[in-house]
Amino acid sequence: MEIIKSIILNIGLLMVIAQLLARVPTVKQFVVRDKHTVKEQLLLIVLFSAISITSTYMGIEVNGAIANTRVIGVMAGGFIGGPVVGIGTAVIAGVHRYLIDINGFTAIACTVSTITEGGIAALFYQRVRRNKYREDDIFFLTFGAEILQMLIILLIARPYYDAVELVGLIALPMVVFNALGMVLFVGVFKYIFVEQAYEVGNKVGKILEITKKCLPIIRNGRYDEASSRQIAKIIHEFSKESTVIFTDKSQILSSKGHVFLRGVESLPAIVREVFAKKETRLAEEAPEMDPLHSILRSMVAIASPLMIRGEVFGCLIVLSPKYQFSYHSEFEFVEGLAQLLSTQYELAEMENQKELLRKVEYKVLQSQINPHFIFNSLNTISAFCREKPEKARELLIALATYFRNTIKTQDSCVSIYEEMDYVEAYLQLENARFEDRLTVDVQVEKELDCQVPCLILQPIVENAIIHGAMKRRHGLVSILVEKDGGEVAITVKDNGHGIPQEVLQGLEENTLGVVNIGLSNVHQRLCYLYGKDHGLKIQCTDSGTSVQIRIPLKKERQRIFDRIKVS
Repeated sequence: MEIIKSIILNIGLLMVIAQLLARVPTVKQFVVRDKHTVKEQLLLIVLFSAISITSTYMGIEVNGAIANTRVIGVMAGGFIGGPVVGIGTAVIAGVHRYLIDINGFTAIACTVSTITEGGIAALFYQRVRRNKYREDDIFFLTFGAEILQMLIILLIARPYYDAVELVGLIALPMVVFNALGMVLFVGVFKYIFVEQAYEVGNKVGKILEITKKCLPIIRNGRYDEASSRQIAKIIHEFSKESTVIFTDKSQILSSKGHVFLRGVESLPAIVREVFAKKETRLAEEAPEMDPLHSILRSMVAIASPLMIRGEVFGCLIVLSPKYQFSYHSEFEFVEGLAQLLSTQYELAEMENQKELLRKVEYKVLQSQINPHFIFNSLNTISAFCREKPEKARELLIALATYFRNTIKTQDSCVSIYEEMDYVEAYLQLENARFEDRLTVDVQVEKELDCQVPCLILQPIVENAIIHGAMKRRHGLVSILVEKDGGEVAITVKDNGHGIPQEVLQGLEENTLGVVNIGLSNVHQRLCYLYGKDHGLKIQCTDSGTSVQIRIPLKKERQRIFDRIKVS
């Protein structure tokens, strides 16, 4: 009964020690890390060896041996610190057990069994950690190790009769209660992992909030001093004790927090390492000439790459105070944030590339209009050169005026009234050509605040005249520009025979040939600018054709013109 009381008392004391240790930030860092430095492993060996030696001294003497809880410190070292810590702790605790009772009949047996128990913990470290320190794993491994200790005592301790008597007295209390004590002891440290998981969950929420706030800044795709300063400020709002730094390949772009690093001549070694290895790195110390050398005496640096298509273009560094540093959650936070920022930058670049492609396609479409219009206009003027040279001169002046206005228009959009001036110039040329055979009625509502794509109407009017109205003996064309709800409706009607069905189908499928390039151009440009639902609306009957385009008045629709320039 005394043995049980002693073991329970020892377990209680170990629980108090575990509770105290589990609250020390440095111990927390050691426990949660998957990999430890040599320095950290040595510190853990010292820590668990001290626990094991304390357990030995607190044990109760039984028939010249010691009933104790030493196995808890030894195997906990292996389960928590890994194989090196487990075996190192076992060797120290085992040798100590031998030295304090060199002549004891169980000295050698207890030394061997202690080292064996450390080896068992080291052997099953990966499984126990992978299973997140499941209670049944801990219990049965400790239970088995203690049974093995009893067998070793029977095999090595002499006289054999005394060994049998000793095992009969200590086996049940040590095997059962040490196994239960191990579950309780490791359970205290297991709480560190639960706490860590909670912290990681909070960090994930922070990452999403930060990314959401950074989206408007990242959307333009720029990664420079100004944009990185804004992003660093947002991140710092969620982590007041930390310092946030952004760098490119050659310099520090911005720094927000208690540490100011702008203007340093060289990049920190951890940043160069990130660019070289393309992975997140952690540093607790830096070379003497490094910009972070003095800073890392009290802080920990985590640096993570910002990448687009696998290439590093920048680096995010977060400096956190060592006294409150949580290894796993901080590491996951910085790495996850950098990955999300990288994704947003990559999406922004893809969007910019799409916009550039749209811009090029738009310019190609627009450039096709001018040669087409020149060809038809010069044909008209050439018809007057012999018979009415003065009229030809007037038309050339009109054509020159038209193109002078076009050249002056550097933006891809103009007011509806400027666009109608271009149409009037074209109509002057066509009226001169067809004279009394053509009648055109133009009605434009006044005070329309509307911007339209440059040279968008002339091809429609040209199609109405050449391929519509002039197929009749007397051609009629009407142009109506009016506000309709939140849009401006521009309708061009003619009294021709209608547009063939194959042309209409080709327009929808973008398969029209050179003959119908005018309408195809207009339709594609409208679709590029406003979406497919804002292409040409065509209605055909035997008595004529009506072509309508609708230009949104909404400001957000007009903003697209700010991004598309005609060079």
